[in-house]
Amino acid sequence: MGLEGKVLACFGDSTTWGDNGQGGGGNEISWTAHMPELLGVAEARNFGVKGSRIAVKADRSDSFCERFGAYDLAADAIVLFGGVNDFCRDVPLGQMGDADHACFYGAISYLVRSILADYPEAKLVCMTPAKTAGVAAKGLPAFDVPNGQGQVEADYARAMKEVCARYSVPVIDLFETSGISPLVEEQRRLYMPDGLHYSAAGYRRLAERIAAGLKALL
Repeated sequence: MGLEGKVLACFGDSTTWGDNGQGGGGNEISWTAHMPELLGVAEARNFGVKGSRIAVKADRSDSFCERFGAYDLAADAIVLFGGVNDFCRDVPLGQMGDADHACFYGAISYLVRSILADYPEAKLVCMTPAKTAGVAAKGLPAFDVPNGQGQVEADYARAMKEVCARYSVPVIDLFETSGISPLVEEQRRLYMPDGLHYSAAGYRRLAERIAAGLKALL
């Protein structure tokens, strides 16, 4: 369809909000801030909340599932980007067919179905969580270290892709192809200061990858 002059709704967590991992950041450095330049969109609306998980968990009330009904996501295209907090904070993975919003499969299934039902004319694209190097000081595991549920981050990325495939929703796989590797110290230091969130330069690089993905899919 092309996105020139269109409106983009960006539904996410701290990586959409624009957290720089050093106590600062904000929407102005987020990948969303680069979409008008890179895609020619008229507006990229930022619905990012720091720490938000896809699934519901008792210690917070700002999961994607709980926030969904409070937002007006009406737009030409909707981008859903999350899952890293579900992995880092030990959300149960569940399995395909689950309807429980407290497990990842059930929560992402609910969100995809609900967005398609409530905004049937919008183009929905989901983005898997990108690899995290973990934040040892906060007890957050790296992508290849099992969490408290015995799952690695790839399991959550795979679950999102599986659910999206079921509903014929395109996916940008940032877990495998973000263009930023936390395994390479030089890149991590430049683009991911705390190993999880991005610097201004990191968000710019991520934005270029996302824009290329959206152009290819939409």
